[in-house]
Amino acid sequence: MPLQTPDRQLVFWRNHFYIPLCIFVFIAVAFELGHTDTWLADKFYALEGGTWALKNAWITSTIIHQTGKKISLFIAAIILAALAISYLSKYLRRYRREFAYLLLAAGGSSALISVIKSISHVSCAWDFSRYGGTAVYTDVYTQILNMSGENCFPAGHASGGYAWLAFYFLGVYKESTWRWIGLSFALGVGLVFGISQQLRGAHFISHDLWTLGICWFFSLFIFKLMLLGQTPQQQ
Repeated sequence: MPLQTPDRQLVFWRNHFYIPLCIFVFIAVAFELGHTDTWLADKFYALEGGTWALKNAWITSTIIHQTGKKISLFIAAIILAALAISYLSKYLRRYRREFAYLLLAAGGSSALISVIKSISHVSCAWDFSRYGGTAVYTDVYTQILNMSGENCFPAGHASGGYAWLAFYFLGVYKESTWRWIGLSFALGVGLVFGISQQLRGAHFISHDLWTLGICWFFSLFIFKLMLLGQTPQQQ
């Protein structure tokens, strides 16, 4: 039975909470001490000719940003429809908890990112004078403390990929090897979405790091509430 014994739960929390938390804190501190945000943004900005040439480009703006958002919403709509049908279908009824978990974990992650964005007061890269804007650059944490920026932190679009880390945790619950496909999908899509936004000047790399961390730990939190210790229905 999945995660039913204390020893297995101990290993689970070590691998999914303590180690990821240490890695996240280490990278976040390293990014801050190494000024990674501005170092990488400077590189992108210079490569684009001292302007955000890809800000309104077809591939970054239309395909990855707009279409990517629609695809993520489409996946959520399919899961929502499956959850609704599960109240009518005996076959899908056994998966109702799983559908509900995916919606709450993924939807909740994205919603949490939106709430934090609305109160964090952190500007986008393109807002700063060194990148063609008007504001004087200050780091993320100074902006949060002084409430001196706009509403660009954490990275909202990247959450359209990272929110689907819920697929990985569902795979853990089912003890299925396809959890690695779910993990690869979420990380891959989140990375593409995040890099695209950085190339547009919409975010710094730390914005995406925080989005990844929030989505991971929120999915883990919902996993604890809904799936940890539960036994999956038999096929």
